[in-house]
Amino acid sequence: MRQVWALRLLVAVGLVLGVLSACEGAAEPPAPATPAPASTNILTNQDWQVVHAEPAAAVGQRVVLRARVYGVSQVDDDLVLCGWVDFDNDQLSTVFRIPNTLEGVERDAFVWVEGTVVRVADSDDGCADAPQPEVEVSGLTITDRLGVRPALRVVQVGQALERRGVRAVLERIEFAAEETRMYFTLENRRDETLLAFGTGLEIEIGGTAVPAVIPTGEGIPAPRGRVVPGATEHGGFQFPTLEPGGPPITVRWQGVRMEPSGEEIGEWTWVVDPTGAVAPEG
Repeated sequence: MRQVWALRLLVAVGLVLGVLSACEGAAEPPAPATPAPASTNILTNQDWQVVHAEPAAAVGQRVVLRARVYGVSQVDDDLVLCGWVDFDNDQLSTVFRIPNTLEGVERDAFVWVEGTVVRVADSDDGCADAPQPEVEVSGLTITDRLGVRPALRVVQVGQALERRGVRAVLERIEFAAEETRMYFTLENRRDETLLAFGTGLEIEIGGTAVPAVIPTGEGIPAPRGRVVPGATEHGGFQFPTLEPGGPPITVRWQGVRMEPSGEEIGEWTWVVDPTGAVAPEG
């Protein structure tokens, strides 16, 4: 990934972190390229809920923000992006205007933006319905979900569990500041289609069960829930923030079955020490 700090921004840099099978190994994510603030008096994602509630008070303030683009348009000689700053919940819509630029950013891209709040935009600007901040962009990095939420620690698990001709591997766990990501490989050695949707995947911490979420946007593809005979699928799921040095994590995947017979495969269960000091159980 490469940073570009100029008004003419036509760079599309992607961080792609594929999910590899156990026999191939799993690559460590590259070090993130994070924009450096122009000054210490800046607004960030942590401030944006307050800013969004009263955008007029932020006019003239410098910002460094991460967002997911949900709309792209051209206004005169400028590229205008509609972005969710709270991209987990599709909230805190913000207008990003890139002067003298007409292309280079696509819908669902994640962006790091440096700029200045220049005015309060309204629904006529085409980004959501409520008044919201408009940021004139002076610096832009185009990336994916891994780029805006880089892993702070990666625990390589690589543990395979096999039931009735179906092999599931918990490849690794990535601990980021605002989310936790788990990557899996599913191999269907049967002559029927495997139905293994993420709705049956959860973790348990201290007796509390938390379901998996399929991450939105580019960067973390989830494995397809229908795995045809002889096929292998790779992908990741998102969970809330977990401490890398916290208690053991129990990972359960339930509700897996074959089609058309309806045969239940049973539950896959892994117990993982987040520190990586203790071998996982399964």
